[in-house]
Amino acid sequence: MQYNMAKRVFRGDRISELPVHIIHHILYSTDLDVKEAARSCILSKRWYFCWTSRPNLIFDLFKGCKYMPLENYAKLVDQSLRSHVQQNLHLEQLSLTYRDHREFDSLHVDTWIELAFKLNVRVLEIYASFLRSYSLPDVIYDAKNLTTLRLRNCKFEFDISTTPIRFDCLDDLYLHCVHISDAQLQRIIDRSPCIRNLSLVDCPGINKLQVCGPVHLENLIVQLCKFDSVIVQAPNLQCFKYVEHHAVRPCKIDILDGYNTLQTLVLCGASITDQQFRDVFYKFSNISELDLTSCLQLKNIEIQSEKLKKFTLVRMESLEKVTIQAPNLLEFDFEGDKVPFSSMDPFSSMDPSSLERSQLNFLSPRTNFGSVDSRWYTNLHHFVQKFNYSKGLILAIFCRKTNNILIYENPREIVIPPSHDVEIFIAPIQRVESTIRKLMLYYPWIISILPCTNSKVLKVMSVLKGCTQKQNCGSECPFNTEDN
Repeated sequence: MQYNMAKRVFRGDRISELPVHIIHHILYSTDLDVKEAARSCILSKRWYFCWTSRPNLIFDLFKGCKYMPLENYAKLVDQSLRSHVQQNLHLEQLSLTYRDHREFDSLHVDTWIELAFKLNVRVLEIYASFLRSYSLPDVIYDAKNLTTLRLRNCKFEFDISTTPIRFDCLDDLYLHCVHISDAQLQRIIDRSPCIRNLSLVDCPGINKLQVCGPVHLENLIVQLCKFDSVIVQAPNLQCFKYVEHHAVRPCKIDILDGYNTLQTLVLCGASITDQQFRDVFYKFSNISELDLTSCLQLKNIEIQSEKLKKFTLVRMESLEKVTIQAPNLLEFDFEGDKVPFSSMDPFSSMDPSSLERSQLNFLSPRTNFGSVDSRWYTNLHHFVQKFNYSKGLILAIFCRKTNNILIYENPREIVIPPSHDVEIFIAPIQRVESTIRKLMLYYPWIISILPCTNSKVLKVMSVLKGCTQKQNCGSECPFNTEDN
C-alpha cells in the first residue's frame, strides 16, 4: 500500500504539468537575465522553449563578474526581440544594460526600442554606457502603454512645441544622469497624468525644478542635481527626499501643497534655516518619518508632533539644541561627531521610554584628544537608562577604541565605556538576529552578554549559519574574528 502511494505521488512530472503562463510568471518573478533563463530549459521538456517566449527580457553586458562580448550582446538582444515580434508575443519588460569601453551604433538601440513598442512593452529600462549619453528616439514619446521608464546616461532631445508626447499610463519615472531641460521635464510631467513616482538623480540641464500639477504624484526624490530651486505643487504628495552632498550654492525648497498627505520628509545637505524648518513642520502636521542629514544651517530644532514615529539626525555639525515633543515616537537614530549630550543637554525634552528602537553612533570629535566630558557621559548614561527595557528591548554597545561589544538583556545596571567613539543599538528582542548580524560585521575581539543565563542572544548566535559556537566551522565562519 505504501508502494502504491509513493508510485502515485511520483508518477507525474509536476513541473512539466505547469501551464505556460505559470512558467512565464515564475521566470518573470525571478528577474533572471536571458542567459540564466535559458538554463531553465533543463528542468523539463515543457520548459524547453518557454524561456524564449517569456514576457520580460533582461540583457546585461555584465552579470556579476561575467562579461559578454559586445557583438554577442547585440546579437542576443536583436534575435530575442525579433523572435517575440514574429510570434506576436506579449512583452512586459525590456531592460538594456551595457557598459563598455567601445560604443556600438545607437541605431541598434533605436531598433530595439521600436520593436519593444510594437509589442506594447510596459516597463522600459535603459542603462547606457558611462562614456557617452544615448539620445532617445522619437518613438519613445508616444508610448501610451508604458507604465515604467527608467533611464541612465540618456538624453531627451525633442522640441516641446512640435513633439507630441503621450505617456498616458506612465506611473514611475526614474532619470539618472539624464540630460533634460526644465521645459522638457515639465512637458513630460504635464503629459503623464498617472505619474506617482518621480526620481531625479544627477540630472544636468535643469536649473529650477518645478513639479506642478500632477494630482497622483506620491513620491518625489531629488538627488545630486545642484538645482537653484525646487518648487513642488502636488496635492497628494506623500514622500519628499532631497539629497545634495556637495552643495555649490543654496537651493530654495518650497512645497506648496500636500499639507495633509506628506508623511516622509528627508533632507540631506539642504540649505534650510531654523525658521524655515519650523514653518515646514507647522504646515505638514502629518509627517511620520523625518530624516535630517548634514543640514548645516540648522542650529535649533523645534518639533511638536503627535504623528512623528521615526526621527533621524546625521552629522548635524551646527546643531546646538533640539526641543522635541513627540509622544508617539518609536524610532530615533543619531550619528555625528558633535555629540548632542553637551552641557546644554539639548535632548533633555525627549522621553525615550516610548521608543521601540534606537541607534546612536558617536564619532570622535576632531578636537577631542581622548578626554571624555563627564557631563556628556552622564547625560548619555541617563538617556540610555530611560528606555523601557521591560518591553523586550536589548541594549548593545560597540566601542571602537577597544573593538569590543557589550550586550545587555533586561539591563538593571548599565555601564557604558567612557569613550566618545561608541555605537549604541537598542532594539526589540524580536530583531535580535538582524542586530547580531550587524554587530558581527565589526569583527569584535570580545563579546560580553549580560546576563548570560537563559540568554536569547546566545540562542540566536548558536543557530546562525557559521556561528563560532558550532564545531568544525574553522576559518570559513563569517563570524570568525581572528586575523587570517
